[in-house]
Amino acid sequence: MKLKIVKDETSFIVFKILKNELASGKEISKKLGISRTAVWKAVEKLKYAGYTIEGKRGLGYRLISNPEFSVYEVAEICFSNGFEEFYFFDIVDSTNTFLKNLLSKREVKAVAIALRQTSGRGRFGRKWISEKGGLYMSLCFPLNYIKADVSDISAITLTSGVAVCKAISEITPASIKWPNDILINGKKVCGILCELCGETENPWIVIGIGVNVKNELPKDVNATNLINYGVDIDEVCKLILLRLFEYLKKDWKYIRKEWLELAKPMIGKYIKVKTPNKIYTGIVKGIDDRGALILEKDGKEVPILSGDCLLVRG
Repeated sequence: MKLKIVKDETSFIVFKILKNELASGKEISKKLGISRTAVWKAVEKLKYAGYTIEGKRGLGYRLISNPEFSVYEVAEICFSNGFEEFYFFDIVDSTNTFLKNLLSKREVKAVAIALRQTSGRGRFGRKWISEKGGLYMSLCFPLNYIKADVSDISAITLTSGVAVCKAISEITPASIKWPNDILINGKKVCGILCELCGETENPWIVIGIGVNVKNELPKDVNATNLINYGVDIDEVCKLILLRLFEYLKKDWKYIRKEWLELAKPMIGKYIKVKTPNKIYTGIVKGIDDRGALILEKDGKEVPILSGDCLLVRG
């Protein structure tokens, strides 16, 4: 299934009506100033999205039940936070790639969510295994959507990491491993990929988030999922979106403080960080005002803006 929902489209307005009351096609038609046929088409789109809607002559339409993934409820969260378009896929190549292609044609604040990806990507072009049972989503928006005056992608990545970690912590205690891995009991449950798009004078951000919810995990990776915590993909998605929209509006000073608190398990640890050109080792001291990781070695502090933590030990 592929579904596109636009903020002001009829099906979304009809959904908001039916989730609160029983309404006839005539009543909806009159209220919205549209034809009965348009109302019927909106109801059919809701049914296509998995909603069970009962229609009885003389009584009207009634929303009986939501699908396992309530697409319109998730879209409503996005639209109430200034986004304009929402896309849902059973399967797609990559939600980040989809939004980047969308931005190449027109600039629009949008969210894309998939239940499976065939070409999911992680940092440094690595493949992100994206099998059914996980949550894969991306958001795109202009830099000025963010309250903090930051242009460095690392700070935006860390902001996203704090938001996602806070959301998952509502399910079970979680921590952050620099720069953007979310961990449960030392095992990775979520990865985040932030990319800059557009012109230098008018940059746009694409944030991709992959969460292991009920998907089967590769045997050769240090990963975990949320399968034992009694949550569905729908619930995890809503928690993350609400936290993201909250934290993207906070200033960087607050975000940095929160990041340091959530990253406590790695502060003071000896680690090895691999960058495209060099390998660094040292004691983690924290992050600086740009979001760069600070390593201390031989009494000197070294800032690292991008890289992979290859080893963490006490």
